[in-house]
Amino acid sequence: MSKKDKLTPEQEKELIKLSAEIEAEAIAMKMDYDKNPSQESGSVVFIHQESSLLEDENEELSTVGFASSVKLVAKEVAKELKKQKKKKGDK
Repeated sequence: MSKKDKLTPEQEKELIKLSAEIEAEAIAMKMDYDKNPSQESGSVVFIHQESSLLEDENEELSTVGFASSVKLVAKEVAKELKKQKKKKGDK
């Protein structure tokens, strides 16, 4: 690492301060969530345009849909892109 890439003492202090603030906020958020759990977890729910959920409001989501984290969404997007590339290669 060159001298140019190193932080100044003031920058180091600011970085430590910011990281402590972020950590404190994360701890407070977790404590709040533990006391007041939310139904909204940040998951994404996919429902196909031909899903029976669109016809029957009483149908349970868990029987026909799936919830996904960001990692699973990225995986599904990558899979779709791969299918599209393969289709283009077939033409």
